[in-house]
Amino acid sequence: MIGLLFALPFLTYLGWLVWALVAYPIPLSYNLRSLWQRKVSTLSTAAAIALVVGIFVVVLSLAQGLSVAFVSSGRADQALVLRPNARFELNSSIERDRMRILKVHPMLKRDAEGPMASAEVVVVKLFPMADGSDTNVTIRGLERMGLTLRPQVHLVQGRWFRPGLSEVVVPRKMQGRFPGMEMGRSLRMGGRDWQIVGAFDAGGASFESEVWSDVNDVMQAFKRESYSVMAARLEQPERLEGFAKAVEEDKRLQLEVVRETDYFKELTKAGDPIKILGNLITLILTGAAIFAAMNTMYAAVAGRTKEIGTLRALGFRQREILASFQWESIFLCVSGGLLGSGLALFVNGIQTGTTSFETFSDVSFAFTITPGLMAQGVAFSLVMGLLGGFLPAWRASRLPLTEAMKGG
Repeated sequence: MIGLLFALPFLTYLGWLVWALVAYPIPLSYNLRSLWQRKVSTLSTAAAIALVVGIFVVVLSLAQGLSVAFVSSGRADQALVLRPNARFELNSSIERDRMRILKVHPMLKRDAEGPMASAEVVVVKLFPMADGSDTNVTIRGLERMGLTLRPQVHLVQGRWFRPGLSEVVVPRKMQGRFPGMEMGRSLRMGGRDWQIVGAFDAGGASFESEVWSDVNDVMQAFKRESYSVMAARLEQPERLEGFAKAVEEDKRLQLEVVRETDYFKELTKAGDPIKILGNLITLILTGAAIFAAMNTMYAAVAGRTKEIGTLRALGFRQREILASFQWESIFLCVSGGLLGSGLALFVNGIQTGTTSFETFSDVSFAFTITPGLMAQGVAFSLVMGLLGGFLPAWRASRLPLTEAMKGG
């Protein structure tokens, strides 16, 4: 509601400009020719706008990439069973006897292999990165059924791990960010060497930030007596509430059930610090870009006072002059916005990562530029055009006719 109140004056003014474009005989061709005559100032201002819009779109693409990573990780018909109030898998623990009861729960979906449930353990291990820094990486131990529960994960190289052999599979996209994760190499974890036997692709899901192995091997190596979580699939998404109530009320269990999509939605908060920092940088650069646009338009008005006087003498009214110079500013800024949005496409798909402040482990994701983000960038440049051009356009429209004809 507050945002709408702030946006209403801009929308009203923009609506009037569009109406003026149709209703008034505004000499727009004159303004466009003026931009072309002032190539240096026009290009420098458009470049400044393009820089700001490019950064704006790239910042939004970081948040979009994180959102894609987490949202694509969950299914509405799957649930995660955690210790009450644990919030995240890393903080949870489920004893072996409780896990045995959970895995035969009658409300779980079944296939030819049995209940579609996977007992899993989640730990973190410090790994060196290609840039020389270190970061925590999530190690997930899971059962064979855990692979079935993640159909978006596909093996692209080698084979899956085998129980009891200290084998791991790694995300293909992590191999470029972490040295020593190539096929055939070994990782040192939990006091033993783990052979890398395969690489997988998860279609951008957050599982591309995890190293996978057999659950019993991981528990043995990291000396864990209990599991972290159980992932399970239900017959239908609507049955999750009943399953959650049954598990919570069962005195033998008394565990918490979270819909998988809701769990990963909570993890998207990992992108909040990036958004805050990016918005702060964009805000500072926006002020500079608006000033550049305003300075260019003031210079244009100062150098064309005789022309403005001629327009007034020909019968053009003040509001028509205002709309004319305002559209000149909008054309200038939107041109920069289109350029900046286009340049942002060069980072689309580039793999990067950040540390989740929820799990304190690395999250791999890719810059994701969408048509919607590019449209937001152009809309952002439109706002800069309105703000940067209003005062110069107002001054042009209010020049006294005698003063304008004298050129002073």
